[in-house]
Amino acid sequence: WPSTFSGIGVIVNRETPHHCDPGASPSVYDLLVSLGQDHQAVLDLSDLGAQLGYPPGTMVYIAGKVLEHGIPRWGDGERIVIA
Repeated sequence: WPSTFSGIGVIVNRETPHHCDPGASPSVYDLLVSLGQDHQAVLDLSDLGAQLGYPPGTMVYIAGKVLEHGIPRWGDGERIVIA
């Protein structure tokens, strides 16, 4: 299907170490969509010193090439992310 995004990733029940997205453009935002059920995940933006609640149904746009980000262990529940 047609998309403005150059790639898509699906992450299921995985911690994501802190990283920047090497293939992304610094002037384009990446869309992260949190799905699943009964989890208390947190989106950690270490460059900003911020931790954002990232429950199912959350959509976040970030400059993934510029901002270091990651998802630490979230405890119970199933987590699915489309990035």
